[in-house]
Amino acid sequence: MKLNRRFNQTGFSLLEVMIAAVVLSFGLLGLVAMQATAKFAGYEARQRTIASWLANDLVERARINKDSWSAQGTTVVSGNAILSMPNCANVDGTMSGCSRSDRQALDLYYWQRSLLGTAVSGSVSSLQAPTGCVIRGVNNSLTVGIFWRGRQSLFDGASAAAAVQNSCGLSTVTDRQRRQFVLTTTL
Repeated sequence: MKLNRRFNQTGFSLLEVMIAAVVLSFGLLGLVAMQATAKFAGYEARQRTIASWLANDLVERARINKDSWSAQGTTVVSGNAILSMPNCANVDGTMSGCSRSDRQALDLYYWQRSLLGTAVSGSVSSLQAPTGCVIRGVNNSLTVGIFWRGRQSLFDGASAAAAVQNSCGLSTVTDRQRRQFVLTTTL
């Protein structure tokens, strides 16, 4: 006598469940990596946005006080040497009897405070070790370069702004954490 047993399988086997768990875990790891990359990219974008705003701020200051910025030359602004407010300016933002050089010094003073993040009480710069450079060239050209240190190493076209970096007296050693924003305009 032959017993014919038929088993109807319903549900999943343990092997199928384990394979599904492995596939799901790889997908979740991919999502975590994507989130970390997005967070890093957002941070880098924020730094570039701040650098762009700071460069445009100085350009607008130079356009407002065009006669103060008529002399050619290079000015480097960093946190190493804190600029002082000219005597003709007041803490409340008013000024009286300022000469051309005083107005330029005042523009640089306020720009340095913004660059270092001290323009807002209790604030710290979101740019790490920032250095600003202003080059007033011939034919009313104005070049503003902002250099800072990023969190991770990457390549950002260091050779593209090598001339500005050289003019500012900054080291041209390849630093993969260095970030830069260079704006050139005509006043």
